[in-house]
Amino acid sequence: MSKVKKLFSAISGVAGRFSETVYGLPAQKQIVEARKLIAFNVLGYDYLIPLDEVSEILELPESIKLPRVKSWITGLANVRGRLLPIVDLAAFLGGSLCSTVRDRRVLVLDINSVYVGVIVDSVQGIKSLPVDQHQSVSSQCPMARFTDGIFIEEKQSLSLFCARKLIEDDQFMTVAI
Repeated sequence: MSKVKKLFSAISGVAGRFSETVYGLPAQKQIVEARKLIAFNVLGYDYLIPLDEVSEILELPESIKLPRVKSWITGLANVRGRLLPIVDLAAFLGGSLCSTVRDRRVLVLDINSVYVGVIVDSVQGIKSLPVDQHQSVSSQCPMARFTDGIFIEEKQSLSLFCARKLIEDDQFMTVAI
């Protein structure tokens, strides 16, 4: 056998042994865009709100009662030098909060120059859900008129709360008696 054939045979042998032990390329994963959402509960229903619609989440701050306002306005709080009206979202919807005071949280909204805090029963945390799990169907929850479809997560439907719809609601913005 000639030197060229021996060299070619040796290279072929090494290449054969190498191809037996090499792993294939990883499977290509489909990248799906996800939305960051805050999960919260009010009136026994679970909701989601886009993370960018909430300025911050607070424990129930001390507030002072305001005269001649609707009963669902719980008061006015000073949050880092800024006056924050506090709204009981459950009372606004015609119900009442069902959690302990310790579990309640205030979602601070700052939309269209309206700075307001809404009290919810609890906040479960931040979820990152694929946008393809969003469906533009109406929900049957107490806040249906303030929702913008639902997300399906593990056979559970979660209504997407739209704070902008709440802020633009005339009934919500009319607080004086």
